[in-house]
Amino acid sequence: MDEREKALDEFFRKQESSGKKKRDSEEKDKNIDRYFEKVAAKKSEEKPTLLDKIVDFFRITSFKNKFNEDKVASNKKRYEDEDRGKFVVLWDKITQFFINRFSFEAGVDILDETSVLYRKNLVIRNIIWITNIVFILFVLIGSEAGNIKVNLIVTFAFFLVMFFTNRTTKRIIHQEPKTMQKQQLAEYISGVYILMMAISVYIKLRLTPGAETGTDFFSITQAGYSLIYFALVVIALYQDPKLLRGIFKVTIIVMTIIHVVILYPIYNYATDIIVLWNYVKGPVLTDIILRTLVLAVFMIALYSTAKISEDINQKRKEELIKRRRMEKDFKEVVSDVFDVISVYKRRGEENEQKMYEESARRVAELAGQLGHYLGYSPKLCKEIHDFSTIHIDKRDTLSIEDYEEKEVLDEGDFKRIREKTIVGSVIIKRLQLDKKAEDIVRAHFEKNAGKEFVKEMNSIQNNREAQVILLCHIYDILRQERNYKKELRHSRAVDLIQLEFYPYFDSLIVDRFVKYSEDFESMYYKLT
Repeated sequence: MDEREKALDEFFRKQESSGKKKRDSEEKDKNIDRYFEKVAAKKSEEKPTLLDKIVDFFRITSFKNKFNEDKVASNKKRYEDEDRGKFVVLWDKITQFFINRFSFEAGVDILDETSVLYRKNLVIRNIIWITNIVFILFVLIGSEAGNIKVNLIVTFAFFLVMFFTNRTTKRIIHQEPKTMQKQQLAEYISGVYILMMAISVYIKLRLTPGAETGTDFFSITQAGYSLIYFALVVIALYQDPKLLRGIFKVTIIVMTIIHVVILYPIYNYATDIIVLWNYVKGPVLTDIILRTLVLAVFMIALYSTAKISEDINQKRKEELIKRRRMEKDFKEVVSDVFDVISVYKRRGEENEQKMYEESARRVAELAGQLGHYLGYSPKLCKEIHDFSTIHIDKRDTLSIEDYEEKEVLDEGDFKRIREKTIVGSVIIKRLQLDKKAEDIVRAHFEKNAGKEFVKEMNSIQNNREAQVILLCHIYDILRQERNYKKELRHSRAVDLIQLEFYPYFDSLIVDRFVKYSEDFESMYYKLT
């Protein structure tokens, strides 16, 4: 028994002889052995060094990043379904919470600039909400050295500014309709707010009575100074070079004023130029210049990062636009192909269509039985039967009406359309085999079947499974009436297959059909 297992799309692959397959298989095995000998890792006799372990770690990490996303997702789902501890479940929920609150591309169409900026505003607003808590803590912690009542009043004033600013920003972000102008307004308010608030916190810490002079290795005032850099990083998350340019100009001016007024009160020594110069020269001037240079370099780095990110996003947008266009063209091409198949399958009147379907089912039954007589496995015989009727059974599958209204196709849509195109390609091959049978019979009856014609026909789907279907199809055509011939009896049809149509088939297939011709005649009468 032939225990081969074939898929439908293998019916129209070129059939090779068993000897050639065996030689190719042996040669392939040798190539595989040589390949593994070449790439097999040589066992090192020396103990791996720390550097080798670090390199292996990054190599394994990069390999994991190339895992199939579908497999990773299925493994993750299976892992989630397993019985896990409450702490792990809680930790996963917390992680997912932060991902949802601080992820920029959570279900956002990057081609929609308003939607992208809306999502950025939401994320930045969440960051600012946490930053406000830090600002309040800095103000309270830095208030211990001064008047408690005054510091509480200042803290309350900070809270009011935070509350009303965040309330206003929230109203602007969520106000309908969500326009680009509103989102940009919220962006600029958030950027200016967090920078001014960081500067205000630093000034508050610096002017608090008893505050550190800044000469210590670490102080709350120095930590407050770093909040200004943190505010610039938050603003850079918008990846808006225009906003950054304006903020950086304001920052340089404001920070220079803070350096010469708050950090080093130069105005106290401005009574005389000599006194002023004696105070400024040395460590004071050096510190101011270094702070300004560090701030400028930091802002340049942030601007460069934002500009690079913007350029990358622009490239992504361009590629996505091209992909959307390709998706549209793909849907149109697939729809046209399906329409052509539907037109080709249409046989005119309803009665003719019914006769065509009955003929296809007769061919399927005869082909499945012939495969059984040839010793094919039951599964292969069923696949021959299914392939014989696929253009009848699957004709309603060839439609993408559900996707024509969609502007964007997701991965699931692509997968389903791909499945439809595979079915469509198999149907095309089945219709090609249908046409081949009709052309062969007509050519022989009209005496046009020369050597070139036979050679051309044998180049089309000439594997054994296709020959089984073709033989049964030719037999069915001979038994039916056509405009170029009359209906033939069973014996005459079998004689013509032996005498006229043998060049198109393997001799074993013809022999089995002739040997069990009485069975096929009986099946044909039952099916008609």
